[in-house]
Amino acid sequence: MGRDSFRRGGGHRGSSRGRHEPAWSQKRGGGGGRTWNRNNTKPANRNHKEPRESVALSDLKEEQVFITEYVSAGKGFHGILKSRFSDFHVNEIDLDGNEAILTDLNIPAAPREEMDDKPNAELEEMLSQLITADKLDQIRQVASKKRTSAVEIDVTELTKEDRGKIHNGTKSLFGRAVVGSTVTRDDKKYITITAYSSSNVTDRRKKWLWPHPFTYFLLYKENVDTIQAVGQMSEQLKCSTSSFTYAGTKDRRAKTTQWISIRQFEPSKIASAVKRLQNIKIGNICFKPTTLRLGQLGGNRFRIALRQIVEEESVIKSSMEAFRDKGFINYFGLQRFGNRSSVPTYKIGIEMLKGSWKEACDLILKPREGDPWFITKMRETWEQTRCAETALAKLSPRNKGIEKQILSWLATHSNDYKGAIQQLARNLRMLYCHSYQSLIWNRVVSRRLRELGYRLIPGDLVYVPEVASDITEEIAVDADSAIEQAIESDAKKDVDETPADEQSTEPSRFKAMVKPLTEEDIESGQYSIFDVVLPLPGHDITYPANESGKWYEELMAEDGLSSDMLRRKEKKESLPGAYRKVIVRPEKLEWKLVSYEKPTDTLILSDLEKLKGEKMPEPKDEAPHKALLLDFCFPASAYATMALREIMKIDTSALHQRTVEKERLDAAENKAKPTAEPVENKTPAANSEIHDKVDGVAIDSEPAEPIAEEDANSEEPAEKKPKLD
Repeated sequence: MGRDSFRRGGGHRGSSRGRHEPAWSQKRGGGGGRTWNRNNTKPANRNHKEPRESVALSDLKEEQVFITEYVSAGKGFHGILKSRFSDFHVNEIDLDGNEAILTDLNIPAAPREEMDDKPNAELEEMLSQLITADKLDQIRQVASKKRTSAVEIDVTELTKEDRGKIHNGTKSLFGRAVVGSTVTRDDKKYITITAYSSSNVTDRRKKWLWPHPFTYFLLYKENVDTIQAVGQMSEQLKCSTSSFTYAGTKDRRAKTTQWISIRQFEPSKIASAVKRLQNIKIGNICFKPTTLRLGQLGGNRFRIALRQIVEEESVIKSSMEAFRDKGFINYFGLQRFGNRSSVPTYKIGIEMLKGSWKEACDLILKPREGDPWFITKMRETWEQTRCAETALAKLSPRNKGIEKQILSWLATHSNDYKGAIQQLARNLRMLYCHSYQSLIWNRVVSRRLRELGYRLIPGDLVYVPEVASDITEEIAVDADSAIEQAIESDAKKDVDETPADEQSTEPSRFKAMVKPLTEEDIESGQYSIFDVVLPLPGHDITYPANESGKWYEELMAEDGLSSDMLRRKEKKESLPGAYRKVIVRPEKLEWKLVSYEKPTDTLILSDLEKLKGEKMPEPKDEAPHKALLLDFCFPASAYATMALREIMKIDTSALHQRTVEKERLDAAENKAKPTAEPVENKTPAANSEIHDKVDGVAIDSEPAEPIAEEDANSEEPAEKKPKLD
């Protein structure tokens, strides 16, 4: 098996079915037994190390979501991002700065229960005093199979310690012959003792003997996102996905390592379940007293290979040094906005926030490019007939997508569009709304830098350290943590269910997290552009005390919204807002140019490959291809693809990347120089002339030409490579 021998895992809500569609999907045409994937392309070559993608490439472009500006001037250069998912590695960094690296696949041996070492006579005496000699004799009959009915003991008046003595005492005396359980009935507590039966599920419960209640393990995954991986594990373990907790989600098209926790689940059972999954591994199992929560994340380490580099090394060196010193604009990347430019997720979010439920449903069901034929047929049927039952009939019974959920509700609840939207998991509903918040943030930051420059101005917001550091987990400091905490789980009830219009009007600690800069603050030299934050719009947020603060309400008004409208009737549906750094600099940045022979050569070793002792082949200087290897760390919620955009000054969207890659590979095969020249710097004119600097960061003084509005692409990289120069 090659380095990339993991097969693709289960699809995300039915979004990919693997190489072979079921017979149901081959109704049309198809003779000859040939199978096709959802994009009507030929199946991937099974002998190829990394299977061909079966998911339609996103056609969203950066300018569509207002990703338009750059921090530094420069020529830029071409490179192919994520030519293979093994070119992108992400390792989580915890709040203590420790990197999550898979180093141990062993399953710890289960601890052995220490049986009560009291002589039987003493145990019988103790139990007789607690439950009476008569009840003890009945238990003895159950253990010897002379009694078939359960023994019930009223323990309402006993302490928890005494109840534990009864359970432990009977287990010590009779071993596995009997099974005890505590039940509550009519406000009373009872211990019931029954004979052991292998067919009785309740008999399989075991006393938790590990040192702490929460099982932690590292999840290593390939070409599957965190939500998919958790879904696969929960399906195998027959438990809810909400049983698993994690600090943040990691990308699909990558190799990533992160911590996962679950309450009182035997490591052996988790390991056994994962063995049946071909795209994930677990390891480094340990136990902790508290659960892992969303937002408990210090950042991520990224290791990335950019293939098909053709630019001179001097150009690359200049670009990397500028990136190291000046950072990049912390845009929300393209994956925040879906994968179809015709129906970006933020447009659905707008309708949801306005309470336009019918319009939201229509957008979700609207025809779009890139769908498999049966989804296309369903969408066309809905658009033509508006008959949910007829459209629903076009879908496979196995389909579990959001379209089916909506149509299933509408088929039995005519015109109840709000109810249909409510059938979607809360995390999905909130993602649509958060996509709109992200769009507004991108619009404001682009306009702020374009019109007001890269210098500090009075009214800019910065964190108040003594307040921000004291903010509790339910009020997240960074945007992605706030978003993920808001969608944590439908299964977990809000502590506060108070309607929004009845909630406290006391001053918000969240608003107090930031302060506007004064002229004196700026002149003091205490702050730089790297300290400035911009808010995501919300009902509980501080906006900048300058011109940019006014833009929020203006932009939302264009969509028929306002900050007050983001306060929903139920608190858990509200959007309080969040803060996000405007410009981020990488930490521990290293880079290196290498040569490689074939487009399928592995350029970065994963945690698993290192653990198996695999070694990187020695690069050959005369090899025809050149790649740039990057290794750096970012704080939580920063998008690596937005950093690569700053470095290369090119469109990082998936469709553009694949188009350029094909052109270059075709040119290489024809032994011709690639026709695609490096894209000229798209940096606004103001960025080409540096008039001032703050902490070494270029400050632009003149506005640049605005570009359109919509979306951009990004994901997370990880791990670490040999020392990079």
